[in-house]
Amino acid sequence: MNRREKLLLQALGPEPDETKAKMLDTTVRLIMADLGTQYCKFWEAEGPGVMCFEPENKEHSMFYLTLEELHSAKENCERQNNDDLAESFRRILEAAQKIKPDEAAGYIINDKDGFRFCLVDYQKVAES
Repeated sequence: MNRREKLLLQALGPEPDETKAKMLDTTVRLIMADLGTQYCKFWEAEGPGVMCFEPENKEHSMFYLTLEELHSAKENCERQNNDDLAESFRRILEAAQKIKPDEAAGYIINDKDGFRFCLVDYQKVAES
């Protein structure tokens, strides 16, 4: 069972039903809308970039990385011969350069389950 399935089972309980599924869907939409508002504020204040979440980091569990900072992170990984992470930062940087903050937002999640990038398209969220 993957991480997503585990989270869904935790949220819906052992006997999922339509009401629980609708509540979960509504909760996720509210959270995404709130995060989108925060993302736009960062984008306006600091320029294009991505929001980062590191839940285990007690001092900086959420922060924003600009395109310049993403580029610097990629270069640091290259210098340290961490090619996989450098490639991840390259792809994130490429995606972040295309984000229109009124249409989408970019998020990096770095936790005990790994490092991943999520691009949230608000139009697709609104339609689902």
